[in-house]
Amino acid sequence: MKNRVIKLFLLFLSMFVISGCVSVKKEPLDNIVSYVIGNNRKIYNNSNRGYKYYIPRGLSAQSVDNLNVIIKNDKYKYYLYVDLVSFYNKTEMNYKEDKSLYYSKSIRNNEGIINVTKLAEGYLVNVQYNYAKIEVIVAEKDIKETVCNALIIVSSVDYNENAIKAMLDEGILSTKERVVEVFKNPGNRNDLLETDDVYEDDENVDVDYIN
Repeated sequence: MKNRVIKLFLLFLSMFVISGCVSVKKEPLDNIVSYVIGNNRKIYNNSNRGYKYYIPRGLSAQSVDNLNVIIKNDKYKYYLYVDLVSFYNKTEMNYKEDKSLYYSKSIRNNEGIINVTKLAEGYLVNVQYNYAKIEVIVAEKDIKETVCNALIIVSSVDYNENAIKAMLDEGILSTKERVVEVFKNPGNRNDLLETDDVYEDDENVDVDYIN
């Protein structure tokens, strides 16, 4: 009976992990993290030069450059940074949990980290995994949904080594691209990205689209 309940829960949860995480608010955050990381599906609906990735339903992407993407829903902006150079060089990542934070959880033997920091204006969610990072400030009630969405996005990133090599050969990654440091000082909202050269996708890309 217990095994059947667990299977039903996983089936129920998987339905919302694919479409978005709007109905996992009652589940412990550790369980959500474990499930998303352990059940990454290789589907994609967005692409940029050098990589493709999946965005859950209810979110849409704006591109800043080859490394930085703004992902939005009706309440928040998720700031995505993809480290193409570290991926290409197979740089070893070794993150450590910080128990002084509201929430801190390492991913797969310290290959990634989820940190949630309490701020005066909300909670800074920082998710780093698979050579990708997402930062977003949210209300406490939206932490679980946000972590779930962020994990789906960063874990879905699929890199194109040939395209990255071409970008390195062209000098694009070393000279033109810059990392958008969204929250250098988490207590200062003035560090939020502001840019005028952003374009918004006119339509959603089909989930079967392959770059």
